[in-house]
Amino acid sequence: MTCSVFNHQLKTTAGYTVCNLSIANTWWLRLRGLLGRTLSENDGLLITPCNSVHMLGMRYAIDVIYLNKQNTIIKIVKNLRPWQFSACGKACKVIELSIKNGNTKTLKVGDNLIIE
Repeated sequence: MTCSVFNHQLKTTAGYTVCNLSIANTWWLRLRGLLGRTLSENDGLLITPCNSVHMLGMRYAIDVIYLNKQNTIIKIVKNLRPWQFSACGKACKVIELSIKNGNTKTLKVGDNLIIE
C-alpha cells in the first residue's frame, strides 16, 4: 500500500467522518510518513505501530493524534511544526492530520475512533 492512496476513513463512534486515511504499516512507509508529500485538508495518515513523530525535513505543520490499541485518543498535539518531535509512550498508533482540518476541533482525549 502506498501513502498516496486514501482508501480508509476515520470516523467518530457517532459516525461523523473526520478524514480520509492512508495507512503506513511497513517500516519504510512509517519512516517516510509525509516527507515529500502534501496533505490536503480532509486527508490523514495512520502510522502503525507508532508512538512518536519527527518533523525532520517537513515543510508544514500538522496535528497529531495518538491512539491506544482500542483506538481511544490518549494525546493530541496541535500544530506540530517542522523540525519538532513529539512522543507518547502509551500510544500504539498515530494519525497525522492537516492543521486545516476543521473536523478535528471537537476531538478530545478519551474519544474512541473507528477506522474503516
